[in-house]
Amino acid sequence: MSQQAHWSSIKERGSLAGIRFLVAVYKLFGKGPFRVCFFPVMLYFYVTGGQARRGVLKYWRNLERSRQQQPCSKLKLHIHGFKVFLTFGWAIVDKFDAWLGKIHLDDLDIVNQQVYDELAQGQGCVILSTHLGNMEICRAIFSSGENKKKLNVITYNVHAQSFNDFLERINPEAGINFIHIENFGPDDTIKLKQKIDDGEAVVIFADRTSVNNPNSVQFVPFLTEPAPIAIGPFALATIMQCPVYLMTCLKSTETSRYQVHIENFAEPVKIRRKDRETYFNQLMCKYADRLSYFALLAPYQWGNFFDFWRGNETQEDSPLPENKDK
Repeated sequence: MSQQAHWSSIKERGSLAGIRFLVAVYKLFGKGPFRVCFFPVMLYFYVTGGQARRGVLKYWRNLERSRQQQPCSKLKLHIHGFKVFLTFGWAIVDKFDAWLGKIHLDDLDIVNQQVYDELAQGQGCVILSTHLGNMEICRAIFSSGENKKKLNVITYNVHAQSFNDFLERINPEAGINFIHIENFGPDDTIKLKQKIDDGEAVVIFADRTSVNNPNSVQFVPFLTEPAPIAIGPFALATIMQCPVYLMTCLKSTETSRYQVHIENFAEPVKIRRKDRETYFNQLMCKYADRLSYFALLAPYQWGNFFDFWRGNETQEDSPLPENKDK
């Protein structure tokens, strides 16, 4: 396996204090001016963030190969790469609306209403999600009415409790509980199982490898080359003995409305120990296949700013074009 830096070793360029400041600015000036201000901010991050930029450019090259397209010029490639950064920045505005309780069920388009009804009205469950799109928006479909369901989001962010307190202050009805798990053990399994038995949902972002066990992965096809997908989320989902759903929230370029994609992913099933590796691999391949589908559907809404494939370093890192745009 490549010895490249793990995603968790990449220092986050921001802080909880910064988020508080941005929320205050957003409340004071509104969405329009806030979006305009994000352009130079994201341009700065794009120009100075070499590792994140390389990761996004490699992602775009894989998209091109998956579409069987000819590689675009370096100028065009950097335009695509910056648009990924900019889309991510603009999505933060929508996250603020979600946290402040300004986005409601009527503001969203549910792609599969039947599956949503099953999820919302049913028992506790595991929801597998991804850093593609804007999952925070989904709190709106569980935060009110008869189908109210609490979301427990597993995170590796050591500031999870502080962020929980921050959300509680700006919106007591946020309906999201961030759970930081550093060294996952039996006690954590019991706690999560209890939440599911209480009818709550446990959200796992399965497109990040483990912080403590980064090599606990299987390489499965994603776009055009094998990518390391962590075994843990799929093992945990199976242990929970509950329905497992796949969910992501993508913004339509045509309507500017968010579309919530909800799919049945796996049913409760008991797997013999000798069959677990094969079963987990099947789930991981299915997840990567759906992730590929959504990446091709909304390519600019990608939110993994690192080498997702842990492959060779991309050579597309020059800020200046080297050939004529195609």
